[in-house]
Amino acid sequence: MMALHNPMIKMRPPFTMVVKGLLHLFTSLLCLMLALPTNSVASTTTVQDTNSLQAAIQRANKGEIDTIYLAAGFYPLTQRLRLERNGIALLGQTGRASDVVLIGSGMVKTAMPEILIDVAASQITISGLTLKESSNHLIQVRAELGVSDFSLTNAVLQDSYEQLLKVSGERGETAAISLNGLIENCVFEYTDKVGPNYYIGGIDAHRVHGWRIINNTFRNIASPSKYVAQYAIHLWNNSVENIVSGNTIIDSDRGIGFGMGDLPNTQAGGLIMNNVIVHTNNNNKFSDVGISLESTPLTQISRNVIFFTHSYPNAIEYRFPATIDTLIEKNVTNRRISSRDGGSAALYNNHQSGSLLGGFLFLINQLSQYFR
Repeated sequence: MMALHNPMIKMRPPFTMVVKGLLHLFTSLLCLMLALPTNSVASTTTVQDTNSLQAAIQRANKGEIDTIYLAAGFYPLTQRLRLERNGIALLGQTGRASDVVLIGSGMVKTAMPEILIDVAASQITISGLTLKESSNHLIQVRAELGVSDFSLTNAVLQDSYEQLLKVSGERGETAAISLNGLIENCVFEYTDKVGPNYYIGGIDAHRVHGWRIINNTFRNIASPSKYVAQYAIHLWNNSVENIVSGNTIIDSDRGIGFGMGDLPNTQAGGLIMNNVIVHTNNNNKFSDVGISLESTPLTQISRNVIFFTHSYPNAIEYRFPATIDTLIEKNVTNRRISSRDGGSAALYNNHQSGSLLGGFLFLINQLSQYFR
């Protein structure tokens, strides 16, 4: 019996099925194209001078480029570099901070504030640069705008008339905050071994949450007259759960400060650990404490080394009634660890040497793991 069908006859899908298949393919390709970054073709540029740098910043703020490499050289700045779009990176091309120098008008007071780099957007990365000679701050990060995920690495900041790096912020419980900053392997210093006035600091930060300040060096944050300088590292005004670790602070009036005065909500939580604070320049007129907590609960101070040759009696202070639930352990100092103004803490296994020689010998034994 003959077969009822011819096996060589090919069945064709209906016309509507063909159209639907083509539409599905077109939609898939369109989605794939939309998912690709719009600036993937030209996302970087390299600049050679100040004019090309300023032009590149303008392009980056428009979204045309993401990463700006700065070739070796000097970049005199007559106006601030304001970063206004998320995800911009400023990188020294060689990776050596000394090769790329951004320089302002000078370390003198001026009628208008001078900021070399003004960070007004999140996910900004700065690395491999030297910044120097500003009449205000070298870098300002704007917590009042909610700027977060800021990263500064392998940089040198020298000689500003006020704080070298400022994280500015407003007051009040509902004010914006800055999350998850990183400052690592940087140098903050005054090259004349003293600052231009007392209102200076290394890092002065308001409303920072979850920041890490690690493995940096601070030198000569010292006042020439009138009053004590601010801290080499100062976190306050509703800052929470920050880590300050592995830093070296040399010949600075005050080392590390959490909080400010007898006020609530100045700083809570966090860790101050494995820092070395040394002060042997007895020409400094306003030498003060190494580490201080002011109205700062729930904080741990651990494994720091503090060595002074000046006469200030305390290496670590915990101050005011709001400083509670604090652990101070395994620190080595040649000055006292003391409560002031009603602060409380649990002290465990600290080495407080009243002997200058004893503290010095222990310090020599420890410094190799901290100094780079």
